[in-house]
Amino acid sequence: MASGLLFLLLLMNVGFALLPVYGSVDDCWVDDRVDYAVCFKTERCRSICLGHSFVDGRCQWGFPNLLPYCQCLRSNCRSN
Repeated sequence: MASGLLFLLLLMNVGFALLPVYGSVDDCWVDDRVDYAVCFKTERCRSICLGHSFVDGRCQWGFPNLLPYCQCLRSNCRSN
């Protein structure tokens, strides 16, 4: 009985994790490696993104990229 209840609780948690999330962080940011290939200043990245009708811009660091690059925020997403 207890193992069945535990299985049901685990199944419910997995179900919630598999639900699609609208506007997840990965879907909201678009890479802009053309206009600002190596992002040194967030202000410049932000102004380039605003010029392309995006809401915001940021310099993105992270593995496997050795140099930061500019990312623009889509208009239908929130900045976190």
